[in-house]
Amino acid sequence: MPSGKAARGDFDVPVLIVGGGPVGLAMAVELGWRGVENVLVEQGDGEVTHPKTNGVNMRTMEFCRRWGIADIIREKGYPKGRTRDHIYFTTLTGWEIARQTNPAYDEIEPPRGTLEPFQRCPQTVFDPALQERARGLDPVTLRYGVRCLGVEQDTEGVTARLEDADGGAGTTLRAAFVVACEGARSPIRDALGIALTGTPVLGYSTNVLFRSAEFATMHDKGEGRSYLAVGPDGQWASVNAIDGKDLWRFQVRGSLDPDSWSKVDVDADLARFAGRDFDYRVLSVLEWIRRQLVADRYQDGRILLAGDCIHQLTPAGSFGMNTGIGDITNISWKIEAALAGWAGDDLLASYTPERRPIGQRNVDYAALRFARGEDIEPMPCIMEDSPEGARQRKAVGERIAKEMLSPPNIGLQIGYRYDDSPVICHEPGPPPPVEHQTYTPTTRPGARAPDGLMGDGRPVIDLFGRGFVLLRLGANPPPAPNLEHAAAARGVPLKTMVLADPDIAELYQTALVLVRPDGHVAWRGQAPPLDAVQVIDRVRGAL
Repeated sequence: MPSGKAARGDFDVPVLIVGGGPVGLAMAVELGWRGVENVLVEQGDGEVTHPKTNGVNMRTMEFCRRWGIADIIREKGYPKGRTRDHIYFTTLTGWEIARQTNPAYDEIEPPRGTLEPFQRCPQTVFDPALQERARGLDPVTLRYGVRCLGVEQDTEGVTARLEDADGGAGTTLRAAFVVACEGARSPIRDALGIALTGTPVLGYSTNVLFRSAEFATMHDKGEGRSYLAVGPDGQWASVNAIDGKDLWRFQVRGSLDPDSWSKVDVDADLARFAGRDFDYRVLSVLEWIRRQLVADRYQDGRILLAGDCIHQLTPAGSFGMNTGIGDITNISWKIEAALAGWAGDDLLASYTPERRPIGQRNVDYAALRFARGEDIEPMPCIMEDSPEGARQRKAVGERIAKEMLSPPNIGLQIGYRYDDSPVICHEPGPPPPVEHQTYTPTTRPGARAPDGLMGDGRPVIDLFGRGFVLLRLGANPPPAPNLEHAAAARGVPLKTMVLADPDIAELYQTALVLVRPDGHVAWRGQAPPLDAVQVIDRVRGAL
């Protein structure tokens, strides 16, 4: 595994990023924010015409705050005052079957330990916000219309073969590291022989992006974020509000039948969904495959993979892009450490054991949520205005209320831990169960450090990012000069912060907490460690 010393060879740029979707752009911004020079190549022009993602979870929003784009997400995304109900019905103008009522974003009270609620923001806003931020960072170069033909690595770096996407002249670029964010069909992943494990097909689905002012007003269901149609064969389609105004995404769930795509008739299916004809304009149609796949490994030497390259999942739960953002915030500081020379040989190698369990959990949970919609038994009379039709609608509604309507997956968003990490100072005993819907703040090593407002009004986690931070908490926290000296001796950047605020001390429950640049706890104790050098060597991957 490349160490920091080996990383400082001759190269054109420290980091090459292949792929300019939201995960690749976030990688460029995060590295640029750290002062790490990087080049991003993307064969397309960077314009998003069909938003594939629109959920920005609580953890991603914390990083958006770091990057200076959180206000854009809040202001230009889903309207803050619009309700977000999930409404099930026979048709939009027909019988309502079930409803999950959700408050508007400006009514959400984040749980203790975080300050950022989940946001809805279409990719047509999110990607341009990242692009603008990237262009404002001197270390970042965005090169659109450039295709990566392949990469070859050696002990000192990686050589990438590039060409203009229009078939122009080819060139090579030498980098210390390559981060592949190419998406589900990653040529780099395939060339490395990295296998995907899981279920390759959960269904053949179709998305239709359309504009319609009439869609919001032609029914009695009221404002909703998701409208879901249940017919005689079960839940078959949905419409999601993209901008909360007149932009909508119609999704036909499809089936395991490869001919599902050819069976979609956009006009007929939209009329069936609405229960009547209405005015709309189709903007684009996207055929895609739902999957449940995770790569066996996330890295091959100096080549690291992130996003859909390594985990492919159904969009239920909004895990896709957000899992990718978690990937890049995990590896960016490790690459920075390798380039700076203080990373041990095992720091970069910790990427797979830390992030793969999170990827597997999110992929499986998303598949479970999707499967709940498949479990609705056929109800042949559900569309009928008859006693049997009413009975079937009631039965389906009760089934949906019991098994499909669930609270937000807050624990999965911000409560994940790196329990299998080789660069965390683990504590004795089994780890507590991972929470799904709920979140309990903890400073257990491997967990995300909790957030809260300090006495001066700043969020605690805004202290993290540039090097390690040693928090001394409470009225009389013990000093830890041995940790400071050990970090200095190893060249590890570490800043000590004294937080006497009683609310923050109560939130953290520990006198001393060592936090990594990605905001996860590396070590904690009520007193300085007996062997501070061992602690520092562990967290920098040198043991």
